[in-house]
Amino acid sequence: MKTNWKFILRVIAIISLFIAGLWFWSEPGFEPLYTLIVTVASIIGSFFVPEGLENNHLNISEANLFADDCGDKSIDIGNQRLQISSAFGSYFLGLLEREQIYIPLSGQIDCPPNRGQEGFSPIQRILWSLQNPKGSKIFILAADGGMGKSTLASKLVRCLYEQEIINLILGDSAKSELVDLSTGRIVLHEPGYQTHSSFCKRLCLQLGVQYENDINSVKDIRRRLVGRRAIIVVDNLESVTQGDLFLKTLLQITNRDIRAIVTTRQINYRLPHNDQIILVRLNPLQSLDVVRKFVNWHIDQYKNTHPNLTKVLSNTTGNKNLKWLIKKSGGVPLLIQLLISDVARSSWEQLNLLPSVFGLDLLDYLYKMRWQELTQLNTIGLLAQDILLLIYQEQNNNRKVTSKSLVDWTQARGRLGDLSDALILLHERFLIINSDNQNGNYSIFPSLAEFLHSQQRVVI
Repeated sequence: MKTNWKFILRVIAIISLFIAGLWFWSEPGFEPLYTLIVTVASIIGSFFVPEGLENNHLNISEANLFADDCGDKSIDIGNQRLQISSAFGSYFLGLLEREQIYIPLSGQIDCPPNRGQEGFSPIQRILWSLQNPKGSKIFILAADGGMGKSTLASKLVRCLYEQEIINLILGDSAKSELVDLSTGRIVLHEPGYQTHSSFCKRLCLQLGVQYENDINSVKDIRRRLVGRRAIIVVDNLESVTQGDLFLKTLLQITNRDIRAIVTTRQINYRLPHNDQIILVRLNPLQSLDVVRKFVNWHIDQYKNTHPNLTKVLSNTTGNKNLKWLIKKSGGVPLLIQLLISDVARSSWEQLNLLPSVFGLDLLDYLYKMRWQELTQLNTIGLLAQDILLLIYQEQNNNRKVTSKSLVDWTQARGRLGDLSDALILLHERFLIINSDNQNGNYSIFPSLAEFLHSQQRVVI
């Protein structure tokens, strides 16, 4: 219930008028008369209190430390290379370079509030801790594939960088892979860090510190970071052996100026019971209003590369289709996007043809069906497969796939005339990402990269 400040002021003024009148009646004089005049003026003034004054007091339920669009601006990686580790793969770098990649969805982020944070939204709680010297040091974003962990991590990093809270971005992926061009097989190579020791070696390499041993390296890293405000991004923590020891090492490196954001699909060990490490889980989307908002955002983001999406927009106002979409997707954002893509290419009835599988099993099924569709589309479909594998291979090797490189690649094979149609197939079926509308910078979702890993085929 909102407080009516005008009413309160008038009540106080009337009481004061009554007291001042009694004083002047019992003891006539200048001072009682002055008090009486001031009181009358207060009553008159209460009628001119600006509308909305009752909203000027702090409403903690609406507290906001950072604007909602903080982190929506892209980072020019080319001009900021000294501040951003070159060890990041093209996918995460692509997220940093894209604009408006994140949409806040109520109920998705499950972040427990620390004392005094009850009035802030979950993402505001995270940003508060990352920028506040008294905040937690490490935030672990945990969720299954397709839930948006990397997207949220990049939003947080970009916001901190935009507000000049950090001036150095470090990090790497805990798993990576390489294509052996001589055999065409996809083989694992040394990951960014597989243990806490290899993590120390990688940070030493990034910071120009000579590695001696774990104990000394932590001290050297801390000394090198004195005076810097840095964020360390740790991707794919589930690939790290002895993750608990890894986090202990990370705790020694982080401090009031050095913070860390970790993404993982699962945690197979017990986290320390302290407020220095905060576990943030991403929940599936279940609310009809939230899913409708997300679907409309997706349509707006991809309508230029998939025009048929605009036909779906009029069918999202009702609840029946959305309920069916939530049931089949399980509320996983990436699955919702892929299924909406199918609806745009056919109809809502397409959802009835899906098998009774959910989560990662459904994601794998959708990728397989789309891959088979390309095979059945003959030459253009096969070209689309080759382009998809090319993007995957270049992404693993930390190289950009630009529009020019695609033109040169297809022209050398006499297929330039089919490039546009092949890209349309990939945009519609696999939601490939182009971070640069002018020059092109193509990448794919990590879950799609894992699927392509199983294809064991190389494009040269």
